[in-house]
Amino acid sequence: MPGGSYERYGLTGNPFRELASENLSDVELFHVNLEVDDALRNIEEEVFEKENRAIVAIVGPHGSGKTERLMLAAAQAHERKAFTVYFDVTSKTAWVLRGLAQEIQKTAEASGFVKTFSSPAWLRGIVALQKLKDENYDPIAAGKAIGLVLNETAPSLLLLNDLHNLMESNEVHAFAKTLQEITDVIRPGVLIMFDCYPSYLAWLTVNQAPFASRINRTFVLPGLTTDEANLLLAKKMLPKRLVEDLDPTYPFDRDAVAALNEAAGGNPRRLLEMADLAIEYGVAHRLYRVEKDTVRTVLAASSVSPPGQGSPTSSEPETAFSEDPIPTPAPKAAGKGPTAAPR
Repeated sequence: MPGGSYERYGLTGNPFRELASENLSDVELFHVNLEVDDALRNIEEEVFEKENRAIVAIVGPHGSGKTERLMLAAAQAHERKAFTVYFDVTSKTAWVLRGLAQEIQKTAEASGFVKTFSSPAWLRGIVALQKLKDENYDPIAAGKAIGLVLNETAPSLLLLNDLHNLMESNEVHAFAKTLQEITDVIRPGVLIMFDCYPSYLAWLTVNQAPFASRINRTFVLPGLTTDEANLLLAKKMLPKRLVEDLDPTYPFDRDAVAALNEAAGGNPRRLLEMADLAIEYGVAHRLYRVEKDTVRTVLAASSVSPPGQGSPTSSEPETAFSEDPIPTPAPKAAGKGPTAAPR
């Protein structure tokens, strides 16, 4: 086989270059099922059957799989034909409430609730929110309007990604009070799910205690075990495979994966970033296998702490709200192998 090529590893290219899954089909394909996912599916099923309502927080540092869980919930909801509003709260979102109202309007239109010459009465409040003149809105009225939509379209999901970015907004208090009002008015058949850094949840507990007290379940995402890390790498490599009868994680052996996962602190995104560096090194040096010593060499050369010598530093730019006050969960001990999430 030619040197300096991914064909050496039975691959068409670098499987770790694209770290993020940008669509619902990809997120299901590459997802590694953890215990937390089973609990989330049980909650979602109760909502789909209109047996319960729920307010759920998914908590973890950057790269731990928070957004992935929201996208999985959206995928499941689409399969069940549930009314699903997915909204990214970014540091550049100028006006969170108006942006959310616009997203609700789009979802209603895409779901067939808006006709050419008529719209449901429950949508009028959302239209009004889009016409607000400034950010000094009434959070109670806003919450009632959004809650009404979710009740009338049940089963329904409101999925808010990266809620910690509210700290960049002038609506940090008003929007939290809006969410509090939504949780007060929703009925069985409605799920509110958001993800955030641990430090933001701690801030909510102190500064927005009424809203924090209404959160039914909080899931702190754990680090990956070695078995789970192996499965994640195998899933990412499968679409690039040229040869079917190779070991699923080749060119990495188990010790190399364990070393990568330990250095990543069990963080899925960091694991993929380090695997990217390691496989690039293997190709450049025409290695037929990436072993533990290779991983140590790559991590040392890239200024990433080797296993047992401290945690890696996130390459993400600093934000107004840190993800650090609560440590990244350590990887769990390797045990029973994980299963892929059902399609």
